[in-house]
Amino acid sequence: MRSVLTLVCVGLCLQAAATSAAPPPNAAALLDAAIDAMGGRAVLEGVRAVRIDSIGHDFALEQSERPEGPHLVSYQQAREIRDHANARLWRKDELRNWSFADWRPSTVVFADGVLAVPRGDRWRALRADQRGAFERDLALAPERLLLTARAAGDLKSAPERVLHGIPNDAVAFTFAGVPYTLYLNRYTHLPTMLMSVADDRLGIWGDVVTERWYGFWSLQPGGWFYPQQVSTTWNGIPSGDRTVLKIDVNPEVDEALFAIPEDTRVAFRATESAPPASLQTVTLDVSRAIRMTPDIVVLPGAWAVTLVRQADGIVVLEAPIGSAYSAQVIAAASTIFPSMGIKAVVTTSDAWPHLGGVREYVARGIPVFALDLNVPILERIVAARYTTMPDRLARHPRAATWIEVSETTTIGEGQTRIDLIPVRGGGSERMMVAHLPGVNLLYASDLLQNARDGSGFFHPAYAAELAVAMKREGIQGIAQAWAMHMDPIPWSTVTEALAALGR
Repeated sequence: MRSVLTLVCVGLCLQAAATSAAPPPNAAALLDAAIDAMGGRAVLEGVRAVRIDSIGHDFALEQSERPEGPHLVSYQQAREIRDHANARLWRKDELRNWSFADWRPSTVVFADGVLAVPRGDRWRALRADQRGAFERDLALAPERLLLTARAAGDLKSAPERVLHGIPNDAVAFTFAGVPYTLYLNRYTHLPTMLMSVADDRLGIWGDVVTERWYGFWSLQPGGWFYPQQVSTTWNGIPSGDRTVLKIDVNPEVDEALFAIPEDTRVAFRATESAPPASLQTVTLDVSRAIRMTPDIVVLPGAWAVTLVRQADGIVVLEAPIGSAYSAQVIAAASTIFPSMGIKAVVTTSDAWPHLGGVREYVARGIPVFALDLNVPILERIVAARYTTMPDRLARHPRAATWIEVSETTTIGEGQTRIDLIPVRGGGSERMMVAHLPGVNLLYASDLLQNARDGSGFFHPAYAAELAVAMKREGIQGIAQAWAMHMDPIPWSTVTEALAALGR
């Protein structure tokens, strides 16, 4: 009996060893099977153009009241013509969200390597550094994805994964310098998900994992399959969905849609040598500095930063955008207040632009004052991987020093004393403001913003919550207030606007 069991054991062990030693599936063969399952190479290559009508939504991960959601939603309806035969793309989007109630249309045209926006009879050239996104949209569109991956020079097999309970084979390839992994359903061979790892377009989160999930496969005339539902995640968080309502294959293409005027083409080509534009290239204009008092200086702009000189060092209000911007602020502080070091930085909101530059301060060992509710998202930013474009903290890691603010917290004393006050309102749940009682000034985080149409305040509920917090704290006599996106205004402007709204 023992000899029989031994033989069985030996046989199973040899089989297991052979299985574990088996080579991974051939990437080209996997893609060939996927191409066949989708309709065949001849059919896919025969899709010279598609016209697609879709609806969808995007989640405003960076603008919502809580990082973990629920998130604000921006809705979209679109028509798109992807002219693969001529490497051209025409797209008309209509958007509406919490900022504009009516559909807001916009059109963009990509033809002959030129990007432009038509507005009636006039055209506006976009920048050459935006072209890559449209080249990617053409090459990685569902009807071209498998062919693009199959043609990649660095195509290779990748580790398999179980997704939604289904085993998936995987292939890896690079397109336009970005690494992708494509997961293929082992039963149907159709694409399940395309994953990329690339530097965050905001420059805040480092290496971001984007996943594009394909579903609701429909059979198209000619016998090929198309995913009518594409869902996207950002670092594992749902970020948007698109649903195809109608797809026309090889439609008659209206050449007039792609007729970019020559002067617009010239203007576009003039941007070819310009450095890529991003939040990381924003320049701080110190010449526009506003001196509220000899010791309080506002550095205005789309993302304002305030410097407060105290007896033992400078307090910086806000760490916006990214590390490069913070480095400019730190340099400006040393010029505006020579021989004074930065003793602390304060971040007053969980909105990503408010937090994006905190890594530079952490890297320099500067303590960070933050609302208690916002420490988790700050820790995520500090822990983010920065292998694609390493910043100072990635090159020289160090632990952050958080000073959590759960109730009114004072920094310094005298005329430049700062009281950090959690607002705890509905929309301002994760915001705090900075009151300087010695000079009757108030920094209001995001709670004061001009309306887009100049009619008053954007989202007046924020201003109302700010006024409620001031009343709750017994604060009176405020002379001026300002915020990240608003230059200083008389406090009476706030109270008068609220009175007009019955507050």
